[in-house]
Amino acid sequence: MRSRATTQRLSDAYDVLLDGGADESLKPFREVMCEPTRTQIVRALSAGPLSVGDLASILRRSKSATSQHLHVLREAGVVSARRNGRVVNYSLTTAPMVEAAVEVLDRAAAISAV
Repeated sequence: MRSRATTQRLSDAYDVLLDGGADESLKPFREVMCEPTRTQIVRALSAGPLSVGDLASILRRSKSATSQHLHVLREAGVVSARRNGRVVNYSLTTAPMVEAAVEVLDRAAAISAV
């Protein structure tokens, strides 16, 4: 039989679980944080817009592989694309979870620099 304290702790833990809406709002964050190449793309784009070719060069990946990651990030609302003639430049969106992801990446970079 569980003690009252254990039952209360379980109830408290259950109460703080994310509901479906909050869990869905984390999708862009998960799309970034759970895949290393996408994490690096977001980190690179935090400095400003870049083309697929620029990103591929920075990441030392093919344009095709980079484009696939950008497609996932675009579908998740993390990046947006803007055509300038034949070049498509990507930039981060201003969604709150994207901004939170950038903050986490900035913090990770600062911690690793120490």
